[in-house]
Amino acid sequence: MKHFVCLCLGAALLAACHKDDDVVECAPAVAPATFADLRATAPAVQTFTFDLNKAQTFSTRAGATLAFGANVFILPNRQLATGQAQLRVREIYSVPDMVLANLPTTAASSRQVLISGGEFDIQVWQGSTRLRLYPGWSANGAGRQVLKLTSPVPPAGLDTTPMLLWQQPAAAPSVAGTISDSSAWQLRADSTGRAIQVTTTTGPATTASYYNTSLPLDSLSLWNLDQFWHAYSANSSGPIGVTVPFTSTTTGTRVYFRPVGYNGLARGYASSAAPTTWSSYLPYGADVIAIVLQEREGLLYYGTQRLTTAAGTTVTPTLEALSAAEIIRRIRQL
Repeated sequence: MKHFVCLCLGAALLAACHKDDDVVECAPAVAPATFADLRATAPAVQTFTFDLNKAQTFSTRAGATLAFGANVFILPNRQLATGQAQLRVREIYSVPDMVLANLPTTAASSRQVLISGGEFDIQVWQGSTRLRLYPGWSANGAGRQVLKLTSPVPPAGLDTTPMLLWQQPAAAPSVAGTISDSSAWQLRADSTGRAIQVTTTTGPATTASYYNTSLPLDSLSLWNLDQFWHAYSANSSGPIGVTVPFTSTTTGTRVYFRPVGYNGLARGYASSAAPTTWSSYLPYGADVIAIVLQEREGLLYYGTQRLTTAAGTTVTPTLEALSAAEIIRRIRQL
């Protein structure tokens, strides 16, 4: 029996190996995994069923509050929705969760990294039909309807500069080797064209601070409370590069830069259709961590490298094939 077990183990090991001249190389003994395995551990979507003809206030697991009036949602044909509906909310407050959900905080126009006070995916559904609040429309003629959001201020990585309201644009970039399930953020303007500022208040019963804003659900569902990275605003900026492997078996690559000590995550952008070089526009002299995730040959590869940004900097993090559980554990430590 012992001999049989040894033979089986040897056959399994040989199956994972191949010979290149006189060198025998073995593939890592890691279970197959994809980006979906990481996203499954990001904060879950919370659901709330409600009557459309009643004003509503809901509290999330992390302490945010969402409130809206009665009879304010409409169907795609612009008719008033009646009966019951479902509010769906995903809230993200930390860098590890940004990585797992693939929701970095990069500005769409300038590609500057933003420092986040919270990212929110908010949707209202009636069965398989998406409901919306359209601008300028209300059930009682009182004007624009909004959803009011109050959310806890993250404990670290922010300064006292007022937050601004940002929204996900309609189209994500499409580059070979990337997964385009998120994009960059655009400033949301008010009716006068000015950026919407988020107010800050202190809870009545505690010293906890909260952000307050109103969200017109007239377009996409992704919202972000952000400020620019003011700590290095006086410094020169430029592209910081990351070199990654790319083969015909590469099915996806994600590159990020984590500003150390700040609640933000910059997206890296590929420079070609077969991307081996990625970059992000960052201020010089900043302490950051380059993060690389890659799907290749049915496995997940992960690597990081800490650096101080400078003109012309390009780093090459060492990638390891790891289990999804191990990658998640390391991401949680960022």
